[in-house]
Amino acid sequence: MRVGIIGGGITGLSCAYYLGKLGPDMDATVFDPAPGGPIGTVNIEGCILETGPESWLAAKPWAEQLIRELGLGDDLTGSNDAQRRTFVLRDGRFLTLPEGLQMVVPTKVLPVLKSELFGWGTKLRMGLEVFRNPVAHPDRSVSDFVNDHFGPEAVEFLAEPLLAGVYGGSPDELSAASVLPKFVEYEQRYGSVVVGTFRDRRPPSKNSIFRSLRSGVGTLIEALKSRVHIVNSRVDSLELSDDIGWTITADGKQSIFDIVIVACGANKAQPLLAPIDPELSELLGTIPYSGSAIWTFGYRRSDVPHPLNAFGFLVPRAEREARNMKMMACTWLGTKWAGRVPDDKAVFRCFSTDPDAPRAAVQAELHRLMEITADPLFSVGHRWPESMPQYTIGHAARVDEIERRASELPGLYLAGNAYRGIGIPDCVKSAQQTAKAISELIPALLAQ
Repeated sequence: MRVGIIGGGITGLSCAYYLGKLGPDMDATVFDPAPGGPIGTVNIEGCILETGPESWLAAKPWAEQLIRELGLGDDLTGSNDAQRRTFVLRDGRFLTLPEGLQMVVPTKVLPVLKSELFGWGTKLRMGLEVFRNPVAHPDRSVSDFVNDHFGPEAVEFLAEPLLAGVYGGSPDELSAASVLPKFVEYEQRYGSVVVGTFRDRRPPSKNSIFRSLRSGVGTLIEALKSRVHIVNSRVDSLELSDDIGWTITADGKQSIFDIVIVACGANKAQPLLAPIDPELSELLGTIPYSGSAIWTFGYRRSDVPHPLNAFGFLVPRAEREARNMKMMACTWLGTKWAGRVPDDKAVFRCFSTDPDAPRAAVQAELHRLMEITADPLFSVGHRWPESMPQYTIGHAARVDEIERRASELPGLYLAGNAYRGIGIPDCVKSAQQTAKAISELIPALLAQ
């Protein structure tokens, strides 16, 4: 069985790997001019730097399962949670996020009471939230959801900076049902998301919240690339014929497949599927995308006066607008990850949802906030335009319809972060599910 995979990011490469395990009769080919997508690792002056995602949530097991299967288990590492705290910029000051937050939900009373991040009105509202009654709302924005439970300060200084760094979008537009599904379920069952979080709380884990690879996440991509067949070409067109199946044309060369997995972004899948199913293409086009830029700066540790006693800081929208800032978040790499930065250096990973964010502007913001006057030893930038799918209001219903339409086209599968999860583990899970669905077809196809 020949399977063509369009898109060689973590999803497409994982699909090819899992399909390859099904046996010699399975022939999977990945098409991508630059396999790996945003995920990659570079080493500069002894510092291990990521070109895109630097980690994943340990609570989602699928990435770690794949890594161990590939023989990279000894390279797994956790974040330095002994120093796990995050600052939020408010009125030009670094204020600490209260300990015990689960995403946007406070679970510890004293840290919230002591926090300078919120006024007493918000603290009181957080305390009274436990008395809410169960209720079911139509899909609504994250902003509406968080404001309803905890008030506008929680939107401004929790939801917006936390989610902007993950989804690259505004909580005013993101769907609560798709972005915070667990908490929406708590609202429906208990009324209070705080009560739901406590009732669903599990014993504390000894593992770190974030996981990565000591040698960089790019190691995972390189391991997958070495195990699958890749054609380093961009797909120009896709055709479906009742007689021969699917035809992929890449760089003018045609290849025929029994099955096609479209594992690129929905925005890139849209034009490919337009001639085959205009309605499906139009639905894919309703998933908007944002971009990002990552600027990483390295300094002599002696040139940085700050103690760097946290994972980094977040810059809420109000602060960005008041100061005309591009930077949304900054990770202090040497604090968060042991072994990635030599002791005599300090490295800052600065994130912006403006893929055109200039190096000079981001560096100036960093210098001002961190009181740095020296020039960096190095700076490296990576721009990822139109790379982050936005789970806007109504996303779940759109995805249901997209999957229904796609299921009507024989041999077509959609996979990736545009649909039901954006992180590395979600992409690996999507690949697993797709490979499993295809494996279940094999007996029927062989019997024909």
